[in-house]
Amino acid sequence: MYIYAESFHVEFSIEKDWIHWVKENLISELYQTNLFTKAIFCKVLSHQDESGNTYSIQCFTNVKENLSLFQTQHSDRIHQLIFKKFGAKVLFFTSEIELLETFKF
Repeated sequence: MYIYAESFHVEFSIEKDWIHWVKENLISELYQTNLFTKAIFCKVLSHQDESGNTYSIQCFTNVKENLSLFQTQHSDRIHQLIFKKFGAKVLFFTSEIELLETFKF
């Protein structure tokens, strides 16, 4: 299993609008790529600062090549959508992760 993760620092002034936009627009954009089997949307509790909160969207795929396909064919367009809508009030970085094993407790 492979995970494409995007972390976003979102300023407090646009946080509610951004969350709504993610649920209504960004998740749909990710789904329409047909590269991922599921996505999860999380709030990062350990990285709040005086200007905003951090969130993470993690997209799962069984095919490693889908990570590269997303980066080359979709990520720039999606990042432009975010910048056009929210400007510098949302900052982000991406990670590609390989899930090695899951342990259930």
